[in-house]
Amino acid sequence: MKFASRAGTRRAAVIFLSVATLGLLAGCGDGEKKSETKAAVDAVSVFETPVTAKSLVEPVIGTGTIAAAKTTELGPRVNGIIDKVYVYVGARVKEGDPLFHTRDIEIKNRVAELENQVKLAEAEVRNTGRAYGRSNELHDKGFVSNGGLDNAQAARDAAKARLGIAQAQFASAKQALEDCTVRAPYDGVVTRRDVDEGKFMSVMSGMGMMSGGEGGGGGSGGGVMQIMKIDIVAAIVQVPEVDLQKIHVGSKGKVIIGSMGESFDSEVYILNDLIDVKTRGVELRLPILNPDYKIKPGLFARAEIYPEPRKVLSLERSAVQGTESQRYVFVAGNGVAKRTPITMRQIDATTVEVLSGLKAGDTALTGPNLALIVDGTPVKVETIAASAIDANTTAR
Repeated sequence: MKFASRAGTRRAAVIFLSVATLGLLAGCGDGEKKSETKAAVDAVSVFETPVTAKSLVEPVIGTGTIAAAKTTELGPRVNGIIDKVYVYVGARVKEGDPLFHTRDIEIKNRVAELENQVKLAEAEVRNTGRAYGRSNELHDKGFVSNGGLDNAQAARDAAKARLGIAQAQFASAKQALEDCTVRAPYDGVVTRRDVDEGKFMSVMSGMGMMSGGEGGGGGSGGGVMQIMKIDIVAAIVQVPEVDLQKIHVGSKGKVIIGSMGESFDSEVYILNDLIDVKTRGVELRLPILNPDYKIKPGLFARAEIYPEPRKVLSLERSAVQGTESQRYVFVAGNGVAKRTPITMRQIDATTVEVLSGLKAGDTALTGPNLALIVDGTPVKVETIAASAIDANTTAR
């Protein structure tokens, strides 16, 4: 009986020790699992965005005004009273159409007078020519001296010279008569009319530049009217001189006219070599076809000129941290975040150009938890697909 009791006691002790050992082992396993779980909880979930090499075209912006292809201030070509004005402001005219007329009665009389003077000079040339011919025949027979022959020749030559003068004066008078009617130098529109019939105009006063005109308070007495060629117009815009090296004659562009709600494809046709010292701007001209005349000179215009594309390294703006003078990103390395300084330039609201600090193919950390990260923070890089699955699971 004593032997059986001792054996039972030993079995109970062995069982107790086994249970205790298993408890200790179980306790150790739980501790390791809790440690691993804690480490997993401490890692911040983030995403990665790549640094990408791409071609970038950044438009050069200029503002200015629509101008006519040609603008001409028209005044009288002869002195006199303007007795007829054939057109009004807004009239469409063709090349050669009459625009206005100067009274020509005095010039017509002068033309008639000079025409008769030409006839007299022609008769004198004929007479002196015949006289010289007879003198030359008689000189050969010895009846006219050398001096007589010279006099006859001089009279003939003088008559020819007087005829030349009369013909030149007659031609000038006929031209003046034709110039009484001023005609359109090209197809265009009348954009200003400065005088009405009855005003005396001189050629010199008609050379003055005008302002105002019909419907605009009247002119200042200089010209008669203004005509513009607008079947082709041009956007005359200024761009900053710092952009001069990006553009050239032939650079493609677009002209936007906000008041019309339209844009027109064009290109740089003229690049002014003179820099405006006040605005530090460069003048460009971009032509636009305008066959229906719907684009009016004087409209405000904005131009976008597209230079040749250049290679850049782009990165999402959301990955960039820091201040203007000290920009940086975080990159993942060995499961922790590493702060990396960069220099950058803004491309648009969502993208920056990386100038230094990263290369093509590198990745930077981003995501809603980016504000929780400092240098050395444990991170867990998520994928977009995994994030979407987690979000759906949470929603359920």
